[in-house]
Amino acid sequence: MKRHKQNNGGAPQHKRPRTDNSSSITSTEASITIGTSCPTSEKNIDSNGDIYWKISRLRRLTVSSFKGRTMVSVREYYEKDGQELPGKKGISMPLEQFNTMVQLLPNVEAVIKEKGGALDRPNYIDGEGKETAKNDPVQEDSGSESDESEENYCPSDFPV
Repeated sequence: MKRHKQNNGGAPQHKRPRTDNSSSITSTEASITIGTSCPTSEKNIDSNGDIYWKISRLRRLTVSSFKGRTMVSVREYYEKDGQELPGKKGISMPLEQFNTMVQLLPNVEAVIKEKGGALDRPNYIDGEGKETAKNDPVQEDSGSESDESEENYCPSDFPV
């Protein structure tokens, strides 16, 4: 256990910044080691057969099925005995909630810009290799006025 020096005045001591140049790192090294993590488009398959992408070293975005429903999860993982296991921290959303979140992303991006931040915009590519701005699902005319997913999602509740 490391012991800290105590001063008699009771005020907290402040450490001086390190000035040793031999331990300094270049900005390129800093961006690699401690910079923001980059998502990878490389798909992986876990032991359950679910597809996932690594967001950072110990965080994943996973698409899975639970009781016949498609779920999207963002969860932290930890290593134990050489295996990556899911941790307590994370969220799993049914497809309807994930779709709502995706619809809100332009609003979220606007707020982030107001706060001085920036986001990388993805390029969506369809099956023919053409870039698309939006992938509109084909609507089938089944004759029913509503189904379960329409009851849970109301785009008019979220102003654009």
